[in-house]
Amino acid sequence: MELIRLEQASFAYDGHIALRMIDLAIEAGEAVIFQGPNGCGKSTLLKMINGLIFPEEGAYYFDGQRVDASSMKDKVFARRLHQRVGFIFQDPEVQLFCGSVREEIEFGPVQMGLDEAEVRRRTEDVLGLLGIEALADRAPYNLSGGEKKKVAIACVLSMNPDVLTFDEPLAGLDKKSQLWLTGFMKDLKAAGKTLIISTHDDDLAAQLGDRIVYLNENHMVEKVK
Repeated sequence: MELIRLEQASFAYDGHIALRMIDLAIEAGEAVIFQGPNGCGKSTLLKMINGLIFPEEGAYYFDGQRVDASSMKDKVFARRLHQRVGFIFQDPEVQLFCGSVREEIEFGPVQMGLDEAEVRRRTEDVLGLLGIEALADRAPYNLSGGEKKKVAIACVLSMNPDVLTFDEPLAGLDKKSQLWLTGFMKDLKAAGKTLIISTHDDDLAAQLGDRIVYLNENHMVEKVK
């Protein structure tokens, strides 16, 4: 089943092209890798898929519904999109702002309007899933890079999204943390989650990707394999 479609989608920052006429469709359950040189538009494309920016030309559809500035003014639609598509940024500190790990994980489910018992259940579930129960009452800014990455992932998983998008997920991690995260993403794929990953790491791309989308210096899709 097709979940994501971009049709001739283009975007520019202050007149500087970041994406040019992107045509792309992603099926539910696929693991799709974005590769290409720095500045080609990989991170911008992830932001578009997450509804953080919108095509200035062309269109983006999620599950058959157009995502643009107008549709995202509908709070129900916007909340539903952000629940179904989760974004793990390259720098986890961008996502962490609460006083404790537990509060970080609870934030999303609370914003969804879930009751206290469900928020507590989801929080305990993801703490256990990622093996970070011991971090629950610690301040995120005191954690290691690998621990922060796990907390950022836990925050997204607490929303139970259909799609998880990762921007350079292995960047800044030691070898042990990289091996753990690669294995965890494989588990997510096996569980039927749709994964969209921007990475320069060819080994990660080979291990996880059902398809690799190459963007070039002209900010266009050069090839898909």
